[in-house]
Amino acid sequence: MDDYKLESLANLIDKLRPLIDKEKIWMVRYLRLQALFVYFQYAVASVRIQEENIKKMEGGQHKNFSTHAEYADCLLKLYSSAVTAYSNLRTCLRFSMTVIDSISKSDRDGEFNNFRNQYDLWCRDIVDKRDRIAAHPEEEAGIVWKSNMWSDNGQVKFRVINLHIPSTGRQITLKPRKDLEKLREYISQLLLHLARIWKLTGQQKN
Repeated sequence: MDDYKLESLANLIDKLRPLIDKEKIWMVRYLRLQALFVYFQYAVASVRIQEENIKKMEGGQHKNFSTHAEYADCLLKLYSSAVTAYSNLRTCLRFSMTVIDSISKSDRDGEFNNFRNQYDLWCRDIVDKRDRIAAHPEEEAGIVWKSNMWSDNGQVKFRVINLHIPSTGRQITLKPRKDLEKLREYISQLLLHLARIWKLTGQQKN
């Protein structure tokens, strides 16, 4: 599977393209969805970089590299690409939210609200992890001070500590590929609702 592709998003963008010169609102929707598509691809690229570096570690870790510097570089890319992935996942959610916020309350029927409720906890979790790991890792109440562990499936962990209570601490776990695929599912479901609400489910008339 070409995981850069998101056919449902490309199809909706194609339906909006003939409308962008008719009303400003269609241009705004078109541009937001285009931006969403770009950042989704950035997220895919970040996850792929992580997976490529995990592949280099396969089986032997240190043994797979001629020098410790090469091993350390690969390990840093493994962790940093995971952090970058969550920044891009978060940006995708931001663009999704700008589109959702533009939908009038009268158009938000029970089906749409159920969709939002279904993904609410997951969205909050992505936002929290990105804010903690990528946006504000320096906060004294929760400083992110060390990467801790990685797994073959891409899962990575970071240690977080409260500088005011150094004896306490916790770990934050990132699952880039799993959350990327959840994002793909979320966007695909959102697009179905947008097409329905915008009355673009059938053949678009120019």
